[in-house]
Amino acid sequence: MYKYLLSLIVLCPLTTSYAQISSYQLAKNGHVGFYIKKFAIKILEAEFQQIDSRVDFDATHLAQSHIAFTMKVDSLKLSNDSLHDMVLGPDVFNAQQYKDIVFESTDIQNKGAYNYNVLGNLTIKGKTKPVVFETQIIPTAKENQFTFKAHTEIQSHNFAMKSKFGSLTEHVNIFVDGELISK
Repeated sequence: MYKYLLSLIVLCPLTTSYAQISSYQLAKNGHVGFYIKKFAIKILEAEFQQIDSRVDFDATHLAQSHIAFTMKVDSLKLSNDSLHDMVLGPDVFNAQQYKDIVFESTDIQNKGAYNYNVLGNLTIKGKTKPVVFETQIIPTAKENQFTFKAHTEIQSHNFAMKSKFGSLTEHVNIFVDGELISK
């Protein structure tokens, strides 16, 4: 009897279904960056020019979905070029020592109507902290393409980022905006 059951287990295909998660990347015209506000006015905006992204996503299988972004620190383009050396210098990003900023999701929670909380770990200057991105992933009219928008706010001191402006840069707003296309 045991031999018969063992042969059924070995010879019969498993009936458990696995999600076929599709892989996407942020289109080249997508934006990943940050801004700093003071009194509701953006005093600094910055955008990364080199981004590696991978979004494995299926709205019906969020447990198997995963989002990852890697930004090259030295590719940062600032709205105020005179701050370039300070921002890439040792006090803020220390681009010579820390080449990448990395985000890896740990959980994606459905908030309804194409809205998600994407929980994950953000690494800046070798410091990894949990963050939550409020995210929209909206299907477009084109097959296998989505509008992707995400934002979060971090406290710069959590990532050992200092500035000669003091509390001016205490809160940094991070954003992602663009289209997801098949990888």
